[in-house]
Amino acid sequence: MANTSSNSTSAARRSTLYRLVDTPPTDDGLREALAEYYAENEDFTVESTQVDGAPAVAIWGIVGRKDQADWCSTFKSLTGKDAKVSNASAAGAILVGVPGGPYAVTYGMGHLLIDPSKIDPGFGLSFSIRAVESDLIRQITRNILDSRARVDRSTVPGGQSIRGFGIEHYGEVVSRLAGTLGSVSMTFNRAKPKKVGIAAADSLKIPLGVKPVDLVSDLKEITKVSQTASPVPELGFIDQIRALKSTNKQVSKLEDKLAHALGAGSGEPLALTLPAECEEHEHAANSYRIKIASDRYEVIDELDISAVLDRLAPLSVADRMDALRSGYIQMCSDNEGREKVSRQVKAQKWLAFEASLDSDHYFHHQGRWFEVGDNYLQFLRERLDEVFARPASIPLPKWNSSWKEEEDYNLEAVKLIPGAVCLDRKRIHTKLHPYGIEACDIIGPGNELIHVKRASSSAPLSHLFAQGWTSIDALRSDRQARDKLRERIMQRSSTHPYDPKAKPKKLIYGIAIKRDATVSRSNLFTFSQVALMRAINALENADVDVEVVPIPQ
Repeated sequence: MANTSSNSTSAARRSTLYRLVDTPPTDDGLREALAEYYAENEDFTVESTQVDGAPAVAIWGIVGRKDQADWCSTFKSLTGKDAKVSNASAAGAILVGVPGGPYAVTYGMGHLLIDPSKIDPGFGLSFSIRAVESDLIRQITRNILDSRARVDRSTVPGGQSIRGFGIEHYGEVVSRLAGTLGSVSMTFNRAKPKKVGIAAADSLKIPLGVKPVDLVSDLKEITKVSQTASPVPELGFIDQIRALKSTNKQVSKLEDKLAHALGAGSGEPLALTLPAECEEHEHAANSYRIKIASDRYEVIDELDISAVLDRLAPLSVADRMDALRSGYIQMCSDNEGREKVSRQVKAQKWLAFEASLDSDHYFHHQGRWFEVGDNYLQFLRERLDEVFARPASIPLPKWNSSWKEEEDYNLEAVKLIPGAVCLDRKRIHTKLHPYGIEACDIIGPGNELIHVKRASSSAPLSHLFAQGWTSIDALRSDRQARDKLRERIMQRSSTHPYDPKAKPKKLIYGIAIKRDATVSRSNLFTFSQVALMRAINALENADVDVEVVPIPQ
């Protein structure tokens, strides 16, 4: 990598760059983009200036200046020594009103000086996927959808192709990328070609010119790349789905839409879904403690969307989101709500919602907001339409309205599928899966694993899709799981030809949605579509055939 140190003779210095939103490129506008606490702090200097003719505001000072460090009293308590030392960190930022910006260049702890609501989310990533060399990616940080807030960071110091990180294009949100900058015309490589590393998230860590004319030239080049260049083909998916930070200006607008939808009978795309952290306890839940818009919890034996809406609808629209954030739902194994099997999970994590805003599409899932690009949605829809169009190798019978439980359906279905065995509620416990897995609801005559779900909406189906992959993964990698599955089958049938030496080759999702005569891709929530596509890709990569069979009603 090129040496871009802070030596005063260097043409460029590694800096952290932000792009600002809702910020006019004027002196007043740039000052409004400063964090109020520091802009009005007497320990900080704020001055108007210019950078190569462009309006600019400079701010600098010391962050954390105190008489002594916070740990000094504990240090004295433990040792008797009065260590009078303090912490202090320098911070500086230059806000520049150039076309395509404004931009903020920060130094030291300078990022604290910028109002978070003015930071353009994903700016660094948007630039990097258009400018890095795709075979020299050094680090990827990604969030896994439908997991327990799992964040995965993979590092290859020498760099490698994006394909080497094993990223699943569906259901994984890249939040940070570090790699080698490709061909751009900037100060650091103007004299001769150089390779430099950049790191990108909302910000962009990159060498920038140290002279005014060079800095403005670099900012113009970054603007040109961001606005006109196409993403590197292997990296284009990163721009298609992203998590929104709470400071994103769209979040407050989306939450306002959600608050209105929480009125009873709103007719909005709103549903109850199972938080990821509760999935392993679903089979044990016989009642629920619910505390929303109340000083006390209540115990209910059936949980559906009305349980939430009935408690929120009487509130004013302005109060509903606060009640949702402060309320909780908790699973219990007994009917009286005394035996808790899950922790108290914030009520907002139980809701799924979709909304359009300014022609963009968003969904709320597991308490977070996600933006989904048009290209992503189009490809996702086309791929799933093809999956739904596949003929069923085992047609599943119609759901009789007299069957209240999934087990009722499964017991009746096996009577109509020669050689099939019902295994509903027969969990398998192994050393690798002490909490147990549901291998399937029905095992077909050719060892097909059939997972059946009748949901009140498409929102809970993401759990079904994940469950299917979990069962396949366990049965393919754990001989004990296959032996336990054979024991479960033999308890119901002595003639089924299941062989624990053989790994499963086909999985069938049987789906019904209450109030819908049949199921198609079009009546699945977006995040359920993402979860299904993620499961299909994982299963097909493991050489498992997948079918999605709508159950008629």
